[in-house]
Amino acid sequence: MTQETPTVLFGQDTMNGPLHLKSRLTLAALARHFFNANDVAEHHALIGKQLPPRESSPHPLTVNDFLKYLAIKWPFPKQPNALRVTQLIDKMATAGLLTLSGRGNMTLAGLHDHYLYIPQPADARRGGFALAPAVGPDLLYNECRPGLVHITGTSDTDDVVAGTGIVVSPRHVLTCRHVVQDMRPHETQTFEGHRYAITEDSIHTHSVVDVAVLLLHGPPLTPLSTAVFRPPIIAEVVYTLGYPKLPGLRDASVTMQHGSVTNAGVTALEGQSLFLYSAISRPGNSGGPVLSDDGYFVGLCSEDATAQYSTDAFSPHYAGVPAPVVVQAVKELDVGVELPFQPLE
Repeated sequence: MTQETPTVLFGQDTMNGPLHLKSRLTLAALARHFFNANDVAEHHALIGKQLPPRESSPHPLTVNDFLKYLAIKWPFPKQPNALRVTQLIDKMATAGLLTLSGRGNMTLAGLHDHYLYIPQPADARRGGFALAPAVGPDLLYNECRPGLVHITGTSDTDDVVAGTGIVVSPRHVLTCRHVVQDMRPHETQTFEGHRYAITEDSIHTHSVVDVAVLLLHGPPLTPLSTAVFRPPIIAEVVYTLGYPKLPGLRDASVTMQHGSVTNAGVTALEGQSLFLYSAISRPGNSGGPVLSDDGYFVGLCSEDATAQYSTDAFSPHYAGVPAPVVVQAVKELDVGVELPFQPLE
């Protein structure tokens, strides 16, 4: 039986340029839906593909079948370029988001390869963060930025200083202890467009770990409900996100820096457990997340360790509070919030 090829691989009526994040995210979500192992027979019928006779279960569907499904759903102004779709599906399989279930005609760039999506219990909990390895690191920025807040105050010399916080519940903001102890926080802070009064009673700091939680009263915040914490892993790619001080700009902006974990577990002179990474963490980043490239929160930006070197010829290292320590510290603060945690197994 001759395999049918798609009508158009690329051309004037296809999306040939680099795909926008929204397009990549839509394609990835639709791919997981279409290749769902529980719905193979249903999606055969949807695209008009005949089921194999006298078999206990239908064959997994192909990328070419997925293109037919997109033509029916039509989520874009133009049909996606078939080769770009194939590349995204391949990235999803490499990241473990899809399972390659059979090779097709090797001359057609994977269009007739078969795939399955086998739902995992943690998929819904992690939301879009789980798609980052296939969709790209800009997804991490897009998912994380709305849940980061700019915490401002004044130093002992009356200079305006700031740090970063992570909204972890409708009433709680997670940050570093030194962010709220090394400055006098402004009595009123604006988070997510709402104003909140900051009093001594609203600031909860851990006695040992560089972790603090702000307990806020007022309009509920929108938390990063799909943020899941896990331990850092040596040499893994990580990103820092936060509000570093950027002179010359009218508004505070979230920036994202790229690096890797250079040591997954060290001990500071005062005894605190930390980890080291090379992604730039400037003043103002403190309290912000360190994210792995597969979308886990592996720690909090804590301090710059480069000042301890006396020569210019060195690779910078930045210190963070590792996720297991953060999770345990928040639990010990007993402020009514529990951070989701995924241990390494």
